[in-house]
Amino acid sequence: MRWYQRLFRRARTEKQLDTELRFHLEQQIADYVATGMTPKEARRRVRLEFGGLDQVKEECRDVGAARFLETIIQDVRYGLRQLRRNPGFTAVAITTLALGIGATAAIFTVVNGVLLDPLPYPHPGRVMILTESSRKSPEMGVSYLNFLD
Repeated sequence: MRWYQRLFRRARTEKQLDTELRFHLEQQIADYVATGMTPKEARRRVRLEFGGLDQVKEECRDVGAARFLETIIQDVRYGLRQLRRNPGFTAVAITTLALGIGATAAIFTVVNGVLLDPLPYPHPGRVMILTESSRKSPEMGVSYLNFLD
């Protein structure tokens, strides 16, 4: 049975799990009886080795994605109940998240436009800055006539 079927068909899953565990118990008891134990002794030994059925069922339930998803759903429900109980805190939390997300989006837009997108020229890797230096000023722009020379 798939994990999502276990999530939505709990009664059926519990019945299958119970049937499977009882089958394994009976098989182990039959094996011990075949080796010469009395049925009462075999049943006692299997119960000691196997442990309680409820404990084994709980261990089986804890394995897999269905339990993980159930836990997440329970946590979300609990969180929503807590937010409903404290409307002031909820308003502050939502406002903080909205401002944070908005600021992050604005900063990314600026960084993307300035740093990440290529320049709108045919060969942006060949764009250069030309400067001149003289004794008066160590670095200054190039005049048009000097550029033509």
